[in-house]
Amino acid sequence: MRHALLSPSSSGIWLKCPANPKYSQKGEYKVGIPAATGTLIHQMAEMKQKGNLENTTLEGYWLGKVEKVEDFEITVDRDMIKCAEIYVDYVAERVKDLDGKLLVEEQVSLEEISSSCWGTADALILSKQRIAVIDLKSGKWPVDVKNNTQLMIYALGALSRYGNEDTTMEITIVQPRAWHRDGPIRTWDISAVDLVDWAYQTLQPACELAEEETPQEILGDHCRFCNGKSMCVAYNEKGGQDG
Repeated sequence: MRHALLSPSSSGIWLKCPANPKYSQKGEYKVGIPAATGTLIHQMAEMKQKGNLENTTLEGYWLGKVEKVEDFEITVDRDMIKCAEIYVDYVAERVKDLDGKLLVEEQVSLEEISSSCWGTADALILSKQRIAVIDLKSGKWPVDVKNNTQLMIYALGALSRYGNEDTTMEITIVQPRAWHRDGPIRTWDISAVDLVDWAYQTLQPACELAEEETPQEILGDHCRFCNGKSMCVAYNEKGGQDG
């Protein structure tokens, strides 16, 4: 699968360390069981959203199935199915509330910012003056929605293609398998003007720094999540310690 150099999902790292994207592309990308499980849950959700279940339910089709994802064999259980169903049901509810058009697994790009920055949004809902960007998180580590750079990038891509300066961007994380003080479904609104300001004041400069021939290495807590730290001079001079 082809990945963007400036992937939205790793923006939390490269917005802090310009060297991350180029190092990560050269490094060995390892997928763990949680990520592989997440891929399978997304497949289940997409199957239901696209109407590819014939005369059965998610549980009827998937429960107990053993699927190979990456290098792992994963047995589908009720917890995984429930995660997919909660997400699918929420998306369907918002489509009805907004009287909107649903786009599933929609690729978005930011050509005005950088041709290297693009990704795939789990769900977009297009309505008259509001675009909803909804992301399914299947992990058990809680993720905050406010100022979430991955989803802000998806929102920018959706805004540039489908919205205008009066559009409100509704950003939502659905994360049923993690405890969060604000519950499993968390939503944050940002105006088109504020989102575009962030894009040109913060995102674009970060993209330019990351695309330099020899990008700067900046150490921090983000190092623990970097796939390319074995090539980082600053990290290894420090003795390979995160933070």
